[in-house]
Amino acid sequence: MITIPTGDFTGLLADVIPFASTDDEIPSVNCVRLEWSGYRLAALSTDRYRVGISEWEPGDLGKGEAVQDDLFTDWGGADEAWRITVALDDAKELVKVFKLGEKEWGCPLIIDYEPGRDRLKVVRARETGHSAITVIAEGTGAEFPDVRALLAKNDALEEVTSLAYTPKLLADFGKVRPRGPMEMRFTGREGLTHVSIGERFHGAIMPARLGEG
Repeated sequence: MITIPTGDFTGLLADVIPFASTDDEIPSVNCVRLEWSGYRLAALSTDRYRVGISEWEPGDLGKGEAVQDDLFTDWGGADEAWRITVALDDAKELVKVFKLGEKEWGCPLIIDYEPGRDRLKVVRARETGHSAITVIAEGTGAEFPDVRALLAKNDALEEVTSLAYTPKLLADFGKVRPRGPMEMRFTGREGLTHVSIGERFHGAIMPARLGEG
């Protein structure tokens, strides 16, 4: 199991939820992927037009501000790498259930992945000073696309004079937590536009063809 501040866990999910497909007939993208590498937790999503990847490491302070750690909480954990795909509705429910006020973002959550059952148990203990809550998110078993490989494969920069985007799709990048400046990198008129926000969010959007959206 790993321990993560509430605000960072709900923030990871909220960062990528707008980029997940809302089509429940395509379970491979109507979902959010959570991956623990052994030292970093990432949330990933895509709707086939955009990609969102938000990451957290135990050394991150969250919200870009100095944080007073308590004496007893060790962020992160010793878990081996794991990954689980949860339904989009379940990801939204996790945010709804656990989200706290801005001044309480550091309240610890315990994230326990159960590989034999392919499910995630998220626990807030009574010792945190808040009501105790346990939520189980079942893995969907859907084969989530390798969006990291897609971004890496389509990363050759190319100069462009202008590009068009669907305003609503582009605007969702403005909902990502502002943990640094937003940088856009272009791979041509018909290629992915890479979007980075600080060091912990990476994504992409396909340009719109002229005359569309």
